[in-house]
Amino acid sequence: MKKYDNDFVVDKVKFIHERLEQIEFPYVIPLKKTKEPNLLVQKWQPRSYSADFSKESDRKHAVKILKALHQTSNVIDWKSKSIVPRQNLLHKWTVRLERFLSYEKELVPYLQHGYYDITLYANRVLRKMKKNLDNKSPQLTLLHGDVVHHNFLVTLEGMKLIDFDLAVLGDPSDECILWLHRALPTVDYDLQLLLDENQYLVEKSSHKMFYLQYPNELLREWLYTLQLGDIEKEAFLDYLMPFTEKALMHWPELIAKTEKV
Repeated sequence: MKKYDNDFVVDKVKFIHERLEQIEFPYVIPLKKTKEPNLLVQKWQPRSYSADFSKESDRKHAVKILKALHQTSNVIDWKSKSIVPRQNLLHKWTVRLERFLSYEKELVPYLQHGYYDITLYANRVLRKMKKNLDNKSPQLTLLHGDVVHHNFLVTLEGMKLIDFDLAVLGDPSDECILWLHRALPTVDYDLQLLLDENQYLVEKSSHKMFYLQYPNELLREWLYTLQLGDIEKEAFLDYLMPFTEKALMHWPELIAKTEKV
């Protein structure tokens, strides 16, 4: 059960569920009817739990679901009369970096030189993205928009995809990249392992592999930290500091690997 304050988001999520349920898409939990307009209700899933991207089986199943979601464009015209917004990853990442830069005084005491490493990596990728802009119309389909592990729910009926709040229309290759960003830390940044497991990732995103050089997870997590109160921040930093140190240690090698793909 989820109550929304934003009418647009609840309308979008209902629209997506209606379309997916019409084609009997097997990886969503249907919405139940309710009289409250801004309330979404789904059947409770007993003994369910979030996917674990450190497990090969969960990773493979998650990518299988994303592939199926992307392929719904074969039977659903998502672009026609759609209320789902279109994704602009370059703009999104540019804004994220600008926000990060605006908090330099707050972040440098924690990150020290790592702050400048993160901004350097991010700027390099954004410049390359701008240089490689394709004027051709990209393949547009429904993207989930938030492929974090806890949005892949393992139920008694199999893995399901939940929470379409951030869903957008976009190129499947972008979502494959964003999923790789999420999964890489769980496998010690072994990119080849993830690509060997899922041919779909190779097929869709090999031409955008340099996008992985953008430190998306670090930027997002540190910006999130700034929103926390002192007690919550202290607890979150116990996780984030070693996460950041490990990521930056692996980044030069990750860059080298992406250049080889």
